[in-house]
Amino acid sequence: MAFEKPAVVLDNGSYVMKAGFACDNHPVAMFRTLVGRPSYLQGGYGREPYDVFIGDDAIAKIDDLELSHPVVNGEIVHWDNMERIWHHVFYRELKAAPEDRAVMMACHNSATMQEKIKCCEIFFEVLNSPALCIQALSVLSMYGSGSTTGICVDLGYDTTDISPVFEGGQIKYAHIRTGLAAAQISSYIKRSLVERNLAHAIKTPNDIDCILREIYISRDCAMPRRGYARVFNGASGERIDLANEAFMAGEMLFRPDTVMGQATNYMPLHDAVVTASLKCDAEICTELYEAIVTCGGLAMIPGINERLQIELEEQLNRPVNILSSPEAYSVAWLGGATFAGLPDAKKMWITRRQYEEHGVKIIKNKFM
Repeated sequence: MAFEKPAVVLDNGSYVMKAGFACDNHPVAMFRTLVGRPSYLQGGYGREPYDVFIGDDAIAKIDDLELSHPVVNGEIVHWDNMERIWHHVFYRELKAAPEDRAVMMACHNSATMQEKIKCCEIFFEVLNSPALCIQALSVLSMYGSGSTTGICVDLGYDTTDISPVFEGGQIKYAHIRTGLAAAQISSYIKRSLVERNLAHAIKTPNDIDCILREIYISRDCAMPRRGYARVFNGASGERIDLANEAFMAGEMLFRPDTVMGQATNYMPLHDAVVTASLKCDAEICTELYEAIVTCGGLAMIPGINERLQIELEEQLNRPVNILSSPEAYSVAWLGGATFAGLPDAKKMWITRRQYEEHGVKIIKNKFM
């Protein structure tokens, strides 16, 4: 579908919001998916004027604010705050009028039809967007990697999703969640630091972000850890040795029960990929293994793709091809930008006129 101006592409992550224009190859804006209101209000919103802080501005004033996470486990749970974030994206980050821009949105792989209908209501009735297209994050991640068939391994903040995709369509019945994502790894690191009497090292969410960047994954968990020193500079200037936490946190993705020292409900990453593929027709498994796409924040961990390939090939007894990206955190957004420019995808868009004429019926027809 041809638009007068480049479409706006949105990826509503549980941890980071990514937004930009379809004509670009990288998001213009990336900030925490957070809304903060003064804590002294104690939930009494609307009784008096107050400032609302969004994203990194909310983190900077974290001690004085009541924080809200509008997206939890990939699901939009607080619509008023989500609407504020979208408004912030258009007017503050992109400096573009929403009534002039079609919107391509990445939704979570398990997004319900009710959630998609609510998105349409906001964008057409509140923001007055001329057109909207909602596609599953797994499908857009495949487009962002140059494929339409494969397995999307989305390693996010509070969910890790394995979703096979065939010829541009999500195989919904084969979708699997491992139960282990960045939130659980962060909790493990915090608990480990508490056991070492180093809990004071983490003062803000940015501190745990810095620690997560130190994680690495070895090709073999039995390899010696010499040469893998990891040091974190705490808030008080204290230098903390994180070699053990950095190694064990990475191993959690592949050996969760071993790292935790007890049986857990977490599924090892390679087991989840194999299980998801075996749920699909045997005839397409070969194609799926030719394009395994890792995306999301945790996909930036050094060594994760190499280790995943080793584990999968050992389990499947056949070669697999993992498509990695140096900017894995924005693969889904890039896929949205690619999809928005495809002439063959015009049938997937809903215009405001179509929405006004057909309402919910056309949403169910296009975004089923």
